[in-house]
This record gives sequence, C-alpha cells and structure tokens, in this order.
Amino acid sequence: MKNHFLKSLLIATLLVFHFPVMAEDIDLFVGVSPTATDLPNVMIILDNAANFSSSAAGNTCIIDGVATALSGTVGGIEQCALHKVISEIEVPVVDGVEKPTVNIGMMVYNANNIRDVNNANCGGTVGGCLAQPLIPLTTANKNAFLAWVKSWKITGGAGNGYIKANSEATGAAMQETSAYFAGRTGLSGRSYAGIKPATGCLKNYIVFVGNSYSNAGTPGDATGNSGPKNALIGTNSTANMNASPAATTSQKVIITSPALTTTCGTYTFPSSSHENGGYYADEWARYLSGQNITTYTIGVLGSSCQAEYAALLTSMAAYGNGKYYPTTDYDELVKAFKQILSEIQSVDSVFASVSLPVSVNTQGTFLNQVYIGMFRPDKDANPRWHGNLKQYKLGYVGGILQLLDVANNSAISSGDSGFIAECARSNWAIADSYWTLNSKESCGGSPAASNAPDGNVVEKGGQGQRLRSASATTRTVKTCGVTCSPGALPDFDNTTVTQAMLGAADVAERDAIISWARGLNNKGDETFVAATDMRPSAHGDVVHSRPVAINHGTAAEPEVVVYYGGNDGVLRAVNGERESSVVTFGSASPGKELWTFIAPEFYSKIKRLRDNTTQISFKDSTTEGALPKDYGFDGPVTAYKDASKAWIFATMRRGGRAVYAFDVTSPASPELKWRIGCPYNFPTSGTVDDTGCTSDFNGLGQTWSSPKILKAAGYGASPLLIMGGGYDTCQDTNNCLSSNKGNKIYVLDASDGTLKKTFNTDSSVVADLTVIPDADGVNIKYAYAADLGGNVYRISGVDANTPIGTTAPGSWTITKVAALGGSGADNRKFMFPPDALDDNGTYVLLLGSGDREKPLASYTEATAVNNRFFAIKDKPTDASWLSSETTCGGVICTDSLLEITTNTPTQAELAAKPKGWYLALTSTEQVVTSAITVFGTVTFSTHQPTPPEGGECTSLGTANVYNINYTNAAPPAGETVRGQVIVGGGLPPSPVAGMVTLDDGTTVPFIIGANPKSALQGGDPPAPPAVMRPRSRVYWNIKK
Repeated sequence: MKNHFLKSLLIATLLVFHFPVMAEDIDLFVGVSPTATDLPNVMIILDNAANFSSSAAGNTCIIDGVATALSGTVGGIEQCALHKVISEIEVPVVDGVEKPTVNIGMMVYNANNIRDVNNANCGGTVGGCLAQPLIPLTTANKNAFLAWVKSWKITGGAGNGYIKANSEATGAAMQETSAYFAGRTGLSGRSYAGIKPATGCLKNYIVFVGNSYSNAGTPGDATGNSGPKNALIGTNSTANMNASPAATTSQKVIITSPALTTTCGTYTFPSSSHENGGYYADEWARYLSGQNITTYTIGVLGSSCQAEYAALLTSMAAYGNGKYYPTTDYDELVKAFKQILSEIQSVDSVFASVSLPVSVNTQGTFLNQVYIGMFRPDKDANPRWHGNLKQYKLGYVGGILQLLDVANNSAISSGDSGFIAECARSNWAIADSYWTLNSKESCGGSPAASNAPDGNVVEKGGQGQRLRSASATTRTVKTCGVTCSPGALPDFDNTTVTQAMLGAADVAERDAIISWARGLNNKGDETFVAATDMRPSAHGDVVHSRPVAINHGTAAEPEVVVYYGGNDGVLRAVNGERESSVVTFGSASPGKELWTFIAPEFYSKIKRLRDNTTQISFKDSTTEGALPKDYGFDGPVTAYKDASKAWIFATMRRGGRAVYAFDVTSPASPELKWRIGCPYNFPTSGTVDDTGCTSDFNGLGQTWSSPKILKAAGYGASPLLIMGGGYDTCQDTNNCLSSNKGNKIYVLDASDGTLKKTFNTDSSVVADLTVIPDADGVNIKYAYAADLGGNVYRISGVDANTPIGTTAPGSWTITKVAALGGSGADNRKFMFPPDALDDNGTYVLLLGSGDREKPLASYTEATAVNNRFFAIKDKPTDASWLSSETTCGGVICTDSLLEITTNTPTQAELAAKPKGWYLALTSTEQVVTSAITVFGTVTFSTHQPTPPEGGECTSLGTANVYNINYTNAAPPAGETVRGQVIVGGGLPPSPVAGMVTLDDGTTVPFIIGANPKSALQGGDPPAPPAVMRPRSRVYWNIKK
C-alpha cells in the first residue's frame, strides 16, 4: 500500500509577503516539491443543468471588458469566478523553462451538442461530458482553457462554447469522473482507457460546483444502467462501467444520515428514491476517497435554495474527506475556489515517546498501561489540528511480547504504515455512531461512523471521545490570570480573561472565544454536531509533549492520573485507569478529564485556532500571510511523588519560555506552586522581549528540557530540579551569538522554584540532564549535559574531580568533557541527553548528533553535517583524564576517539583509543532520538530525507533503528547490520525501556522503539551481546 504524502499545492494567489519560517520537525509533513510528472490533479465538475441558466439579477460577467453571453445568469457568476481564479494562477519560470504547479480538468453534465474545449461534440445524453481532460497549466494551456471558458453560451443549441444541459446527473457525473481517473467506461459510454491520467502518488481532487440559486436547483439522476447506483454496487450490465476496484460492503451502504441543517434549511436523506433523487453522489464521494481522490463541494445558492441540494453537497464533502463551501455571490465563489486550491495532504503521526506509570512498590517497574499521544496535521495547512491520547498495554501473542489493544490483539499494523492497526481498539474507545459525516473508515466491516474500533484514526476513541461527551459549560478549565500567584487556580472564564488578552474585537467575541476554548462548537465550521455540543476538535494535537503518569494509589489498587499538554494550549489531567476500572476522581471515570489548565501565554493564540484561517508557514511555503504554528504546553511533563505529596512540572517547548509547577497531591484539586520564566516568546522576527522575566531567568530560552528531579546531600531532604536553558530560534537559521538564549543550566528548588545555581554553556541546552546517583540511589553524584554546539559537560562538586556529595548546589562545578562540534560539516548538535553506563567508575556516555528540527533535504546546512553516534568515556576522579588530551585543548574531541565505519573494531583498536569511539553515519543521516541501553545493547534511531522512488509516494524520509553493542558498535547477536529501516519512515519517538508487570502478574523486561516494524512496537530487549556488560546502567530513583 502506498503512502500519499506530497507537497502542498499553493497556487491560488500571487505572493504579497510572508513571514520568516522557523525550522521545525513538522516541516516533514509538507513533503517534496512537485515536478512536471507529479502535479496535483484538480477536476472541476460543473452542474450545468437547468438552474445554470437561471437569472441572477445584478450579477454581470465582464471578461476582457466585454459582457459574456452568460452575463446576468448563475452560469455567468461561475464563468467569471472560474476565469478570474484560473487567470491568477501563476506559471513559474525556472531557468527559462515553465514549471506548472497543477493539472486542471473539467467535467460537466452530458447533453446533445455540448461542446468540449476543442469544440468536439460530447454526444449522448447520459452521464458526464469530459469537457477538458486534465492538463498541466502551462501558459499556453491556461490561455486555451480561459478562451473556452470565456466562450460559454447557453443559447443556440450547438456550436463552440455551448455548455447547457437539461437534466441533472449529480451522481452520474461522479461515476464519469471515477471512470476517467480509473481508465474505465463512463455512463456516457465513453471509454477512458487511452487517456487515463496519472494518479498513484498524486494529489487528486474533485471540486463539485452545485447550483441551487433558485428553488429549481435540485440534484437528480437517471436510474438502472444509466444511473450511478448499479455502477457503484457492481451490477451494471456493462462491466467496465462498474467501480474498480470494487466498492467494499460498507461503501455500498446508502447514506441516510441524521437531519442536516444548512443555510438552505434542514433535510434528511430518504432511503427510498435515493438514486433518482441524485443522492448517490455522496456514496461515490465516499468510494473515491478510498481511491485517493478527495471531493470538495461548492454550493452556488440563492435565497430560495433547496435544502436537499445543500445537504447533499455537505455530505459529499464530508464523506469525500474534503470541505463544503456555501456561496451566495461572485466574491464568495472566488474565495471558495482559491481556498480549495491551497489544499495539502494530512498525516497521522506520533512524535513524543510513550509513557507508562511507575509502580509504587517497585522502583523502575511500570504498570501495564501504555499512553501514546497523537496528532494529525490539518490538510489545509490551517492551525487547528486533531489530537488524542490513547492507552494500550504490553503482552505476549504467540510467545512474542508486543503492544496490544484492549482485546489482546496486536495493536500495530502488519502493513507498511508502522502505525496503529486499522482494527485495533484502544482503551476508552466505545462503539457509537458519532462520526455521521466526517467519518474515516479504518476497519473493514465496522461502521465508519463509530469511535470503536478507533484503529489508526487519530481523532477516534481515546481521551478525545471521552472529552466530547463532556459539557463545555461544566468542564473544569483553570488558568492563573495575569499574576499567576501560587495557590488555588481561578476558572478560565470571562471574569478572569479579558477582551484585550484574547485579541477579541468586542465582548461578544471574547465570550465566544472563551466558550470555544472550553470546547463549545460555536464557530459553525464543524457542522455535524450541534452548536451547543462539544466540538469534534476539542482535543488538540499532542506533538512533542511527553505525558507523565502518576499512580496516586497503590500497586494493588492503582489510581493512575496522566498529565500531558497539547497545542490547543491545554494542560490536561486525565483518569488513566483502564475502562474496566471502577476508580473515579470525583466524576472523572477512566479516560475522562479531572481538570485542565490554560496558561496566559496562550490567550492570544486561541482566536487564531478558532478562526482557523491563517495558515501555517512551512519550509519553502510562499502562502500569503502564513505564520508559524502556535504551540501550547508542547514540552515534556515531569513529576515528583513521595508518601505525602505529588507535584508536576510542565514545560512549553516552542510554546513559551516558562515552567509551571503544580501541586497535585489531591489530583482533582490542583494548586499552582510556582511559575518561572518569561512571558514573551520569540517573535517571528526581531529581538525577544525579556520584560517580565523572573529574576535571573533572562537567559531562559523556550523550555524544551525536562526539569529533572534530584536530591542532594548538601541540600537536605528537599528535592531539586535541574534543567537545560532551552532553545533559541536563532538555531533555526544557524545565526546564533554568545548572547543568545538557552546557554544555561539551571538548578532550582522544586518546592518554590527559587534559583540555586546557574551554569553557563557554550550553546543552548535543549536536552534533558542525565543525573548520576550515588551508591545508595538517593542523592546526586554527578550530572551530564549536552548542548547544541556539540559539547558535553560534567557537573560535579567543589571541583571538577570531586563528586557532588555534601556540596551545596551553589558550589557545584561545571566542566566541559567533550567538544565534538564546529562549523560547516562539523556543526553537530546534541538535542538529546547522553545515556550513561557506570563501568567501574568510568562513565560511558552514549549520544548522537543531529538537528531534528531540520528534517528536509532543503535544509542544506543540516544535511551537509557529518553526524555521528558517540560513545565517550569519562573518568571524573582522574584529574589527568581530560588534561592529557593536549591536542584537543584538554577535552575529548573527535581525534580522541576511534572512528568506526563498516567493520567492527578489534580489541587492540579499541584499547588504542581509551576515550571511546564514534560511529560515522551516512550522508544526510541524523540521530533524532535519545539512546537507551539494555543488556549492553544501545538503541537509538536516525532519519534521512529521501525523495520518493521505486513507486513509493512517501516524503517522510527513511528512518533507521540501531541496536548495537555499547562497547564496539557491533550489530546485535545474530544480525549482520547495525541499522534497520523502520516501517513507515518519519521521525520516530525516543525508545523507552524498563520492567513491566503484565496482566498475568509476571514482571518482564521490555523496550518500545527498538523494532524496525514500528517505532511504537513493544517487545523483548535485544539479545545480550557476548562481550562483558557494564557493571550497571544508571537509573535514577529517589527512595522514599
């Protein structure tokens, strides 16, 4: 099965201006630029029946200074709008060669004497007339098409430009278009075998323009072998007219959705007279959606428009995976055409690592509840993305440990997606008929409208389903206003949030934005649920936020709450128990929210999400007015819990420069402990504003690094936090200076947020800190950090070679251990922390370089870097360990390390380089995850931007998972290669490993993210290598 991920079609208007584009990992979903052989196909179907010639008083159509033959009619409105839109599509010229950006075609209803673009008579009266086959919109082709549009006429009964049909062929025109795309025979009798367009990996669109300007504008069709029904269900006597591939059972079921209310009234589709009513058009749209053909609809509507036609256009767009645009005049029609022509492809994905709750009684052992945050980019490049949190578990099937769904079936697809299986059902997913229009069938034989099985559809099931059953008015949504004072949190409502904070035009819009943010469907663009209900998109995208799960109960009677953020600006606390559990927190049963929190940093961004019109600027995008994606609580969430209290610490990643700490000892009644940081994020251009920063935190960048909990003998029993200084967006363009943000490491009191120590680094620190515990596992001994300049640091006690011990945080020391970066091809960045192994007092630090924020080949400065995976040895108590590196300036550099390429090194070669080794990666390959070591095998993943080839459509690049020996980079036992291609490609999440207690009570080791069949697949850790393992992997546990 091919993956269809292609470059955005951005052709509607001339470029006026655009904002600077940040380099981000979500750029991966834009894909590659179209070439002359893979242009998007846009087939316009025009309803040219009786209502096309209806009078439209006051609507003149003037082209090139002359009123057209259709001026003053409905057809004239469409003629002028189409002419304007097509004429404004630029044809770029590169090195003197035209580079068209789209293929355009047109289908109309058939009738005697209708003429196509070449003045040929279509012939017959049945089905559709292919007036313009798909052609690349070169200057010559565009001019010819425009000349034909200008020539349209509805009188005379024949001749050049005659375009008038008498009978409706709503569903038949969809069949005719399907036959053209498939190279089969249309209901008109025309065979398209010889002119079948290239489709496959392309973006294929239908834009259906329906007319109901007066009460005479209704859908309709012929029946039997002349109509659309038989061809869809496969019973047409002309076999080549039948759908191919054949429609599935669910695609044959007629659509009789609940009453649809549109601007033309309310209508319910009847089960009888379905075919001659024209209602098979939406069944065809549903079928074509499964063939990679998306249907968009435009209604040209008057004051007496028919409710049945508007309802059908709504349903066609919903089942065709597109959108419906009701228009009433020329300007609205032009706008609708232009918006459709900026369509892009969407993707379901996971970036953040999975999370499991820790058992209370057994440190390092997880409860068997696997939480996965998900997201799906909007296909129109709009800012409102779907997201969800779903729960799975680990277990054995056929003797193999793997990720399972609620029915104990494998949760991972056996196909080539690497994502969740189509028929898997996650915890919290309940069968219903919610998705009556915007359904996306994932499991054959199951109702497409149901939330269960939720399969690989991001928005189905999960916490999103439970959220949609809540009430927007009674939902617990908290904030902290302007001051964010510690203590009880005020409600997010119109007494706390002002019009100015939201950027609202007036008080009415303020109230509407607040209600919308609470989940109310009051915008009017998610039409299949009532305006008084929760909107389908109430759960925002979870892109980078790593959930944290706290067991507030006991191992025998767990009470798990999951805390995580999303880019709807919401931090959530969700009952993380399985659906079978009776545990509730107040009224929050499993899967439901206990509470949510919206930070002041996100207030001004809510209006853009609600409006959902200002598109996101991606790499190489030239969309007029597009802006970078807005983020909310997009960073990791960490937690501290002991016998008497529980705290969480939430970061924002690109969403802001702050850390929020909450007391969740009473999980349903959170209190704000403290907030540190700066209220102003980095602007799209210019200098960041430090006004209002917490004292001594002016150097804080975007908070990407997890606040890691630790205890220190020199600080008593109170816990501390240690975190990197964060990200500066200068990294997006590689123009950073020493004065930029994030070049810090902060140590804070976890209880009140007071700053205890600041360390300076050469470059921004976005990775977590790696904490080395003492022999008892209670207090910190050392810590290691890595920065975006390719440097590695050790944090120690009173001097570089003394453990922290009883030294107070204010006297801790930082030492640069390794300098592995530089400029040009050596511009290596460490975005993830080192995994640390204690080998008899020598610490083996394992980490790889790469710039995950630049995943495309067009980021040439990133693809030019020679990235590597490093195993660096550090011996803190040996004062000569670093000073002996005289050629490297007293630090470990690449010359200090053994280069490993193809062959596994010998023991003699390793002994000659006692400071470690590095594995050279292939050209353009980047390490994009953290590393984790289990049984002496270190696991990490990489990514390479690769163009589609070999018939594949994916532009997600090639991902590889490495499982190698930590001592010498040898492949795992029984394998001959170090890295294996991950099914599905893309940017995999970081691996997770530990011990898990399965449902049968057994406790086993596991790893998620080491299997090339899926980055989400769980399993047994790789077989231990034959060589000696390290004495211990460094685990950090605060003993109670």
